Amino acid sequence: MNRKSKRGISYLEYALLAALVGIVGAVGVMKYGKAISEFFNALGSKTAEVTPSTK
Repeated sequence: MNRKSKRGISYLEYALLAALVGIVGAVGVMKYGKAISEFFNALGSKTAEVTPSTK
C-alpha cells in the first residue's frame, strides 16, 4: 500500500467513528432527553432559590 491509500483509509475510519458517535448521541437524546431536561430544570429551580450569604 502506498501512503495515499493509507491516508484514505484513516479518513474513512474517522468518518465511521464520527457517524457512530452521532448515532449513539441521537439515540441517547431520543431515549433520555426528557429525563435529562427534567433534571436540569429541577437543578435550575433549586439554584434559583439559593441566595448568597452576607458575612
